[in-house]
Amino acid sequence: MSEHPSDQTKLRVIYLAGYGRSGSTLLDIALGMRPDVFGAGELTALARHAWKNGEYCACGVTVHSCPFWGAVMARADGEADEAAASDVDAAHDAQAVLDNLADLQRRVESLAAWRRVLGRFLPDTLNHYHGANRGLFLAVTAEGGRGGGNGTERAVYVLDSSKLPGRALALSSMPGIDLRVIHLVRDPRAVAWSMSRPHRKQIEAGVQRELRPKPAFYVALRWSMVNLVCEWLCRRVGPGRTIRVRYEDFVADPPAVLEAIRTQCAPDLPGLADDGAPPPEVLRPGHQVAGSRHRMQEHLVIREDHMWERQMPDWARRLVSWITGPLLRRYGYMPGARADHEGRPVSASRPPLVEKQGRLVENKGLVETNGIGAGR
Repeated sequence: MSEHPSDQTKLRVIYLAGYGRSGSTLLDIALGMRPDVFGAGELTALARHAWKNGEYCACGVTVHSCPFWGAVMARADGEADEAAASDVDAAHDAQAVLDNLADLQRRVESLAAWRRVLGRFLPDTLNHYHGANRGLFLAVTAEGGRGGGNGTERAVYVLDSSKLPGRALALSSMPGIDLRVIHLVRDPRAVAWSMSRPHRKQIEAGVQRELRPKPAFYVALRWSMVNLVCEWLCRRVGPGRTIRVRYEDFVADPPAVLEAIRTQCAPDLPGLADDGAPPPEVLRPGHQVAGSRHRMQEHLVIREDHMWERQMPDWARRLVSWITGPLLRRYGYMPGARADHEGRPVSASRPPLVEKQGRLVENKGLVETNGIGAGR
């Protein structure tokens, strides 16, 4: 990379943090339909496995064949700074760049990565991580900002829905980044129910590996731990740059949630009524990499779903509620409870959606694709 971003050319990144099966792909697609936001999907997966394994982009072809990601990797190879390039012996191919980044991610992005925690005292690994990610984000920003085929470029936020709070913590200390964070939560009972069901590997359908069932107690513990770290992340990033969004609020009123994200997290974006974005009720994936299999559909239409409420065993529901009780109350999921100020940015004027869960359980329920209802 020839120069570091100045204050006027900071990398603008919106990071979607949270636990799995919480609707992050759906929110990525909805936000990515805005002309000033590029929904990139789970960027951490590009280096970890998507490029290496030839996985599918949401546009319907593999990332190797996708013109967008091909152009991104061509740029990223040239943008990599000297610190990152030295780790791959000045290699000039995309796989070498991503292999280097994947190795750095494994060392830095886990919740308890000591190289990130001690970054102030052992800066080399973190500096190399920042340099490699900077090249990738610059490339995605440049390609994502190319507008209308008229040769012009527009300023865009890159939306990274990798979810891992450890990744966001590492990115938050990157020089020259303007980081905004969306903390996405979903009722842990619905999450546990979703994760209790297996799914076989279907690469072309967007399922990159076999998904085995996870026990309810494990999901409840991990859900609590990840969301607590997400709260710490939001405090670190600071007020005016973060927002907590409940999945149930989003599926109940997508325009209101998208507008709340804009006003509370990225106020420099134009309002929905001003930017000409399509209505979010019909979602059309773009070039999201990794994430829910539903990104492989031509379009998604939000519908009601209450499957977990009907089919989740009572013992599992009680177990998850007991383990996650404090956060259930804080986020407004217990009967009679109201979410705290951070937990109700878009629904302060109405009771929490507890008795009636949202309208689409993305990647877990019914999704209408091309006018045909499809069960998971």
